[in-house]
Amino acid sequence: MMTPDDLFFLEACRSVGKLAAERHKQADIDLTPEAIDALAATIVYNISSGAVFPPDLAMRLRKAARDGYLESITGKIIGGLN
Repeated sequence: MMTPDDLFFLEACRSVGKLAAERHKQADIDLTPEAIDALAATIVYNISSGAVFPPDLAMRLRKAARDGYLESITGKIIGGLN
C-alpha cells in the first residue's frame, strides 16, 4: 500500500511544479517567491485530495513542488527527493 511519504508523491509534486512552471513560461507569467510557495501548497493540496499531512511531510511535499517549479524556471536541478 502506498503512503504519502512514498517517493511517488514527492515526484508527483515535483512533476506538477515543473508543469506549472512550463505553463507560466508560455504565458510569460513571473511569480514572486511567496506566490511560488502558495502554488506549491496548492499542488500538495490537490494531489492529496485535501488530506491533512503531518507538518514535516507536508513541508517535504511542498518543497518538492517548489523545487520542481524552480528547476523548470531556472534550468538547474535543485535539491533532491529526500
